[in-house]
Amino acid sequence: MAVPSSITLKFSILIITLLAFEASDTIAIGPMVIVTIVNKVQAPTPTNITVNCKSNNVDHGSHTLGFGDVYLITFQPEFSLNKIPTLFSCSFTWPQSPHVHYLDIYDQNRHNCNYCTWGINVNGGFLNDQKCVPWKSIQLMNVYNTLKWPQRKKGLNELGHAYPPSF
Repeated sequence: MAVPSSITLKFSILIITLLAFEASDTIAIGPMVIVTIVNKVQAPTPTNITVNCKSNNVDHGSHTLGFGDVYLITFQPEFSLNKIPTLFSCSFTWPQSPHVHYLDIYDQNRHNCNYCTWGINVNGGFLNDQKCVPWKSIQLMNVYNTLKWPQRKKGLNELGHAYPPSF
């Protein structure tokens, strides 16, 4: 029986690796990521917020956080053959605001943290106590919180009283 050459062995390993990638759409890479969301909303007094986070393929549902409460999301970023990086986006609402506020709390292409802590306030979020990241977008809700009207991105002090657009 002949001993396989080094080139044959390397080629075999390469073929097995490629077949493993083909059999699975995604594989987890790197260490676990822990995203912590801390409610720091004072509008004008400390208030509860409702958080709804979604990833590429999972809706984590709505969670109500009291002032100072935390919500944790733990996951392992994935490498996808479709080249879709891991992305978590969250919406935030609170009773004193007629708006839904959106923020990307984890973008595999942008955020380089394994422990990402977001402090949420009325202006946006603070990632790991750095400068404030403004809301990605803000939408107006109707009385029943079912319909949303897009707003052009404005600072919160420019929003004032918001009403649905007239058609």
